[in-house]
Amino acid sequence: MKRILTFIVATIFTASLFGQQVEVITQKYKQEFGFHAGATTGVGLSYRYWPGKNGVQLTALPIKTDDYVFINLGLTALHTFHDSEYFRFFGYLGSSVSVNNDDYFDDSDSSSDNTARVNIGIGPGFAFGSRVRFNIMAGYGFYDVTGEFNIYPTAEIGLYFRL
Repeated sequence: MKRILTFIVATIFTASLFGQQVEVITQKYKQEFGFHAGATTGVGLSYRYWPGKNGVQLTALPIKTDDYVFINLGLTALHTFHDSEYFRFFGYLGSSVSVNNDDYFDDSDSSSDNTARVNIGIGPGFAFGSRVRFNIMAGYGFYDVTGEFNIYPTAEIGLYFRL
């Protein structure tokens, strides 16, 4: 009887010890898909890949009609400084290319307006949320670096779903 009672007490004691352990399992999301709007990082549908502290973002928006073509492509390098379940602080260095071909017709003759611009931006970014994240990025933008070079502050926003 003493052996059975000792076995039961030992089992209850060890079970209560193991019951006190709390293991927090956080799911690590590596991919994000959403919409992004930024003058230096691109406008349109966006995909982000975070394999670790460093990541990459690709943004694209092609529009074509019979007399109008607009293509915006953005590629951005990302680096995480702090990451938690509901918040991420990161830095970015991005570039976007916008191609605009507008053919218009008037009474006198037909004309075509072709423009291509390359913009570059750098600065910090913040992401808020768990599975769906709202992103704010700000910094400096170097606009039309191949043409009339200008430097202005920039702000970029995005809404991403984490996969």
